[in-house]
Amino acid sequence: MTKYHAVMLDETRCEFGVSVEAKSRAAAYEQLQEDYPESRCIQLESPADTRERERRLYEWSDRLYNGEVFDDYEC
Repeated sequence: MTKYHAVMLDETRCEFGVSVEAKSRAAAYEQLQEDYPESRCIQLESPADTRERERRLYEWSDRLYNGEVFDDYEC
């Protein structure tokens, strides 16, 4: 089982976070739909996804700090 973190959007368009344990990303989405039928998932990350997103962010900020010029800001 993997613990996923979801950012959800409720019926009033307010964001809230929730964690769910599931065997797969698809199973996590299904569980979230069951648990929060009035809301929708706008982001779902496993710990590996979070590490990769943070790695890209740190790499990007390091390049920016070191004076590299960017044509577009990809993060």
